[in-house]
Amino acid sequence: MSKKNKLYRILKIISLLSNRHKKWKVRELAGLFGVSPRTIYRDFELMEEMRIPIYNDPDSNTYAIMEDFYFKPPKINKEEAMALLLVGQVFQEEIFPYREELNTAVAKIINSLSPSIKKVIDDISSQIIYQNGAFVNLSPFKDIIEMIEKAMKKSITIELDYYSLSSDQLNSRQIDPYNIAYKNGAGYLIGYCHLRSAVRMFRVDRIRGIKLTDLSFEILSDFTIDKYLENTWGVERGDNEERIILIFKGKAARLVKEMEWHPSQHIIDLPGNRIKFEVITGSRKEIKNWILSYGSSVEVIRPADLKEEIADEIEKMQKIYK
Repeated sequence: MSKKNKLYRILKIISLLSNRHKKWKVRELAGLFGVSPRTIYRDFELMEEMRIPIYNDPDSNTYAIMEDFYFKPPKINKEEAMALLLVGQVFQEEIFPYREELNTAVAKIINSLSPSIKKVIDDISSQIIYQNGAFVNLSPFKDIIEMIEKAMKKSITIELDYYSLSSDQLNSRQIDPYNIAYKNGAGYLIGYCHLRSAVRMFRVDRIRGIKLTDLSFEILSDFTIDKYLENTWGVERGDNEERIILIFKGKAARLVKEMEWHPSQHIIDLPGNRIKFEVITGSRKEIKNWILSYGSSVEVIRPADLKEEIADEIEKMQKIYK
């Protein structure tokens, strides 16, 4: 599981164990988050290191946080404050619908710092710049996102009027919403599509209408967001993974080596200022476009049909630019 999801899980466990009206068993928490009981016990150990007092009721074998516990205002040093400031800049793009709330939260934290640290932050904040690439403006879709979040929280099926880019058609479908992901400049709803009988990804800005239904749902037992996204190159998720081998040369080889493109990537240096780049992904269309962006500086070694697709695309381009 990613560090991001681990952090979310621990924060959620703290919230659940703080509820005075319910105590939780380890197996209940494990089932809720799709992890093993051993993982929950490790989370408890980390929470105890954070000085969060967890109480075990031996009669019911349930857990809760002591009723008199509360979080004290954190002591934040200069480096931690700079990290918060950078996070605030990263999420300034319109793709993040809660950037105003984030700005308020960061401002409150910065204003609570000691005068000496606050002055350092004020002096250097204008010197740190973060810029992103192209993105979708999600500000007009905040109501839709909030409706999705409500449905996720209550496990309610939603009905969407969704515009399909591939078919250029508007259609209605019922979705069990699992997650919202912000990737590559856009927001995506990930959930079980009743029309396709499978988990699918839907771009938030292509949702034309949304409403809650009277249906409730349970997340598929074998679904985890990390597993679902692990074979994607960008946002496209194919049904079949494949090993792709490319040879880069010259400047392109040096550039590709500098970046972490995919968790499965493997790079081998070759003679003549070349590299062999291997990756396992199901995102055929997206990686094909990425390959084409390097022009004659890259050669597809396998699979053979991808090499043919690249050649066909180059032939079509030649006809345009003759």
